[in-house]
Amino acid sequence: MEDNKVEDGKKQKNLDDWLPITSSRNAKWWYSAFHNVTAILGAGVLSLLYAMAELGWGPGVVILILSWIITVHSD
Repeated sequence: MEDNKVEDGKKQKNLDDWLPITSSRNAKWWYSAFHNVTAILGAGVLSLLYAMAELGWGPGVVILILSWIITVHSD
């Protein structure tokens, strides 16, 4: 039983050494919100470029306008 506690303590110490979580982190909630928004928008912008490359100018612009109309009227 005692050996298991020592082994668990060593595992926890190894995990704590590997994870860079310290008390010096002082991020605010809006940092996380901003990061989430930029991650989502970044993926959307990259997928838009890919879609336009695959569809071409004509169909790509038509689909872009249709998606804009659907977005505006679905609020």
